[in-house]
Amino acid sequence: MTDAAPLVLDPADDLHARALARLAGERIAWFTSTSRSGYPHAVPVWYLWHDGAVIVLSEPGAVKVRNAKRDPKVLVHLESGADEEQLTVLQGTVEVFDGASPEWMPRIGDDYFAKYADDLPPLELTPASMAARYSTLLRVTPVRLIAW
Repeated sequence: MTDAAPLVLDPADDLHARALARLAGERIAWFTSTSRSGYPHAVPVWYLWHDGAVIVLSEPGAVKVRNAKRDPKVLVHLESGADEEQLTVLQGTVEVFDGASPEWMPRIGDDYFAKYADDLPPLELTPASMAARYSTLLRVTPVRLIAW
């Protein structure tokens, strides 16, 4: 891990409040890790903002999981917003929980499936199949916010 203290976003701070609203409402984030070669590896992910952290469900063999196990320093980057003038990037550290989706589903399942309710049926995904296929959970704790 890193020595950086976790960042707690303060809803009373205007910049933090906008970041919190975007983290709660956006559907896609870019998860960036560092590859074995040292180059950035960025992939779009579904995610959930939960208890001050970004939660990503992943297939266990995904490159992002391997990278996160090797180097826990990651970025979570949201799109630029409807007006293309908003920036929300979290620098953070990631914890990898192999096989943990089933135990996390009682905590995050309702919110996760409400967020992606329109996306899951066409993919024939249910909470149980999602937990089985995307059994690795990545939990990103922010240490720095880059936003405007």
